[in-house]
Amino acid sequence: MSTYIFILGKHPDLSIAELKTRYPKADVRRGGDSFAVMESELEIDQAEFNRLGGSIKCAKVVGESDMGNQVDVLSDVLFSHYKDIKLEYGLSVYSFSEKQLRPILLKLKKKLQADGVKSRFINNDFKNISAAQYKSIKEKGIEIIVAKTNQAFLIGEVVGVQDIDAYSERDFDKPFRDMEMGMLPPKLAQILINLTGVSGKIWDPFCGSGTLVMEGLLMGRDMIGSDIDSDRVDGAKKNVEWLGQKAEAELFTHDATKPFKSDYEAIAFEGDLGIPHNQHINSDKLNQIISDLDDLYVKFFENLKNMEFGGPIVAGLPFFRLRNGDEVDMSKTVEKIESLGFKSTALLRDKYVLKYSRENQAVGRAIYRFQMS
Repeated sequence: MSTYIFILGKHPDLSIAELKTRYPKADVRRGGDSFAVMESELEIDQAEFNRLGGSIKCAKVVGESDMGNQVDVLSDVLFSHYKDIKLEYGLSVYSFSEKQLRPILLKLKKKLQADGVKSRFINNDFKNISAAQYKSIKEKGIEIIVAKTNQAFLIGEVVGVQDIDAYSERDFDKPFRDMEMGMLPPKLAQILINLTGVSGKIWDPFCGSGTLVMEGLLMGRDMIGSDIDSDRVDGAKKNVEWLGQKAEAELFTHDATKPFKSDYEAIAFEGDLGIPHNQHINSDKLNQIISDLDDLYVKFFENLKNMEFGGPIVAGLPFFRLRNGDEVDMSKTVEKIESLGFKSTALLRDKYVLKYSRENQAVGRAIYRFQMS
């Protein structure tokens, strides 16, 4: 049994829900304001971490300390990696002030020097280590995380960090991008897939440019993608081919409100978000957008009912921010979906909807998970 520290992304509840669903046999608990602690028999490495969209870093716990012996414990951990050449390392702290980094790092360097260890820390301006900095030392050095819980300071060696360059490449360098339909972030696509809780084939009925299908393939999943717009399906095929994975996806033009025969265990999608707009949209136009989307999603779930689909359905439905700061969601549509027999299932404890958005973004995503009751 190993203990891991996961540094959570900008939507901590969504990050924890992803961890709990992907690792159902593990004990996942909130450790502090910015991290979760997981005890599991599963070994987490960079390859496994790459399949998570909601966590920034992961470290394997190798020790504990209190404030009094912190430098000694950190020195012992680093000493175990010393190979008679200058040791490069970084230190990041969570749930206590970054201002503590300066005294800890300076004392640690002095302690290592006294023990005959040649070392160099890479913390710029005594700040936590960024993903880019980690990439610069991961082959020849190490990053240590110190995470404060109510009981102790957990000391962990980093085993996985988000590859921001790979995300950026898949997001911006793929051959087909459709700005009019909204851009599903690859990280969110991974989260939606993990929240299904299945290991089998997944259908994205509103696949657009194929982001969710692409991420599923990278995660080793069998994927089906369809869209009513044939041009977008053609673009999705180009993107999947560009991805260069050995696995192939079924991609085809299809109206999601119409039945089709195939074998899949779960559905995951970000559907239509409505016409592109900014925060200055007027209420009349928003009412029309919501009315059109309501009609689409209710027909889609009616179709699923007629198809007698009983697997999990993870849906990213839009919510809208107005200029005055108010939010308008599709809760009435969700009520109609539930009236068809698709009950919302809790994503985290008693939370049945979790939101994903950027600051000042006009349209965000409200994440639901449904299953036929």
